[in-house]
Amino acid sequence: MELIKIKTNLSCKHCVMKVEPLLKRDKGIIDYKIDLEHPDKLLTLSSEGADIDALISDFKNAGYQAKKL
Repeated sequence: MELIKIKTNLSCKHCVMKVEPLLKRDKGIIDYKIDLEHPDKLLTLSSEGADIDALISDFKNAGYQAKKL
């Protein structure tokens, strides 16, 4: 299992609700945590083969920024 950290611009629970379906859609994402208190609005993923590039693209299509750290 791989631990992946992604910097986002999510700012509130409404933002999180908009991207959660994207996170739940990828079967390679085992678990995730979004820390809105962190300066980087950090998304931490437990992954087993998740397509991170596609996830980042999906975030951008939803109007959010995401960058793998």
